[in-house]
Amino acid sequence: MISWIWNALIEEVDQRCANRHRQQLRSKGVFLEVALVLGEYQGKRATDFNPSLGRTGHRDWSLLEVNTHWSAQKDTNNLGQVFARLVNKVRTPEAEFDIADVRNILLSKSDLSTFATMESFENRSPNYEYGEGTSQDLQGCLDHNEIRCLKGTPLISDSFSSFGWDDRLLLNNHGGSHHFSAARRIARELGVKVPLQLVQHHHALDEATVGLIERTLALILIPNQELLNDLRSALRTEGVPIVQGDFRAPPYCGDDTKLLPLDLSNPLSSTAAAYLRRCGFTDLVSHLLEDFQQQMASR
Repeated sequence: MISWIWNALIEEVDQRCANRHRQQLRSKGVFLEVALVLGEYQGKRATDFNPSLGRTGHRDWSLLEVNTHWSAQKDTNNLGQVFARLVNKVRTPEAEFDIADVRNILLSKSDLSTFATMESFENRSPNYEYGEGTSQDLQGCLDHNEIRCLKGTPLISDSFSSFGWDDRLLLNNHGGSHHFSAARRIARELGVKVPLQLVQHHHALDEATVGLIERTLALILIPNQELLNDLRSALRTEGVPIVQGDFRAPPYCGDDTKLLPLDLSNPLSSTAAAYLRRCGFTDLVSHLLEDFQQQMASR
């Protein structure tokens, strides 16, 4: 009996010492449990952005959302509603552009992420679709059955996208990207106009929602689900409130990247967010603010 009581007292004293140690470290902006998790993690921390062709080279903020498939009911802070208001969209049914106006192909079945620009894609080697760059080659490319954006084409299943924070016109197509790019190159070289006509969706960031997110949230990007689980557990041990829900990062962040939202209205959460940023993790809000400033400058 005495041994049991003694062991219980020792355990209580140890816990009090550990809590006091954690509080002292937190007062200096250091979270012990998080530091222990990161001490065992050897992977990358920062999430970079490299503009390129394809979905991973474009920041589409309309794809920042709650994973509604199974966990929307856990979104206790209603972030899903906030994210849904972030981007305003305007639809133009029959927008017309020239083929040279297209600066990115977003939904190609091919991986275009290794190409920084349309020009680099056009000048790829080998480029069988380009042929000799003649008017006949141009017509051959435009006759390809997966190019559906030509004015007067009866089958229109693709669309244009434009964004207030990105000056590129994007073509959303599901095939024919190699023929399209070759046609674009030849048309430019020959000085030929190729009119396109599709539905256009223009996207613009909502100023009030951007301001709300900047004031109230840190959106820390975590490279994988396992690390996210460990960090959530460590933060809970440190007494940091966790925003409930499963939050999907935009595709450009990478398929495995997860989102850890922290509520800046809570002082401990705000300190934890600052600590994770110092540890090298990217706050998605910084990317959002960059794009909003770009949008304002482009007006």
